[in-house]
Amino acid sequence: MLDDAAVRKVDRSGLVEHLKSLPDQVPRGLQLGTSVGPLAVNRRVVVVGMGGSGIAGAVLGAWLTAEKGAALAAIHDSRLPPWVGESDLVVAVSYSGNTLETLAATREAMARGCDLVGIASGGTLRDLCNGHGLPYVAVPPGLMPRSAFGYLFGGLAGLFDPTVGTEVRNAVSALKKRGEKLVPRVPDAKNPAKVLARWLKARTPIIYGTPTYAPVARRWAAELNENAKVLAWASVLPEADHNELVGWAEDPAAKKFAAILLRDPSESDTDKAMMNATRDLVRRSDVEEVKTDGPTLLARMLTTIQLGDWTSFYVAILRKVDPTPVAVIGKLKERLARGEP
Repeated sequence: MLDDAAVRKVDRSGLVEHLKSLPDQVPRGLQLGTSVGPLAVNRRVVVVGMGGSGIAGAVLGAWLTAEKGAALAAIHDSRLPPWVGESDLVVAVSYSGNTLETLAATREAMARGCDLVGIASGGTLRDLCNGHGLPYVAVPPGLMPRSAFGYLFGGLAGLFDPTVGTEVRNAVSALKKRGEKLVPRVPDAKNPAKVLARWLKARTPIIYGTPTYAPVARRWAAELNENAKVLAWASVLPEADHNELVGWAEDPAAKKFAAILLRDPSESDTDKAMMNATRDLVRRSDVEEVKTDGPTLLARMLTTIQLGDWTSFYVAILRKVDPTPVAVIGKLKERLARGEP
């Protein structure tokens, strides 16, 4: 049973409480971002961030592009693209405030004369913003970056016009409702995350989504990597159908993998046909369709992230590994900080 007792035995650092807090994090983050002001109205916005911090910008950008045609680019690199200039708003997101790649991109934005906003819980990014009189959104400290998604997403959304904030607040009710079905006390057979976790336990997943759901798929893969300590990948359709589909059909090793398709009820006829064909053509291996649910696109995207987060947590519990530590990432950061080749 994936009950409270099993969770306590493995989850030594209390990640379960952070997962439960997502519906509360989002409106609090929104409030913090709104307090800085609507700085991202009618202009091009570039969000720089890595890992659990950077995914917030990617998710917001995908939703804004799909629903509002907004120009938001999410950059996961230490360098800014050459087209970023003085007229652009650069939002640097680093939960710790000390991510080397994000700090490098931040300093480059400052050198180019871009408008700049920082979002962090402290660290060097806070000091850079405060030292240069730049706007800064201070999110609560004490979490892992991947566990602070709600604060970071809400903080970013608060920088846009008030209609964005209204839609984010409306999506929170869906997060609360869905979250009640995913916690450990809900029996295994009635908990969608537990059902998925049991299916995934002995499989290597590849998560697929349309361009709008691409960052959601990436979040699923990243949470499985970090929480469950397993390899997982994300890929985008229809592009993957023009290359990866051959591997599914021809590689004998494909049977070791499982495909997860993120499906939205508002799919266009073209996307629906493409998704159905992909599902049927990879069925020589295991395939699972995750049908998103919610009153709006944003609600469906956020609750799908919530489902993936909980699923990765339960895979960790089934594998009897503490989902919190990510020691190898710490080693990477230490080596990069020392400047080792």
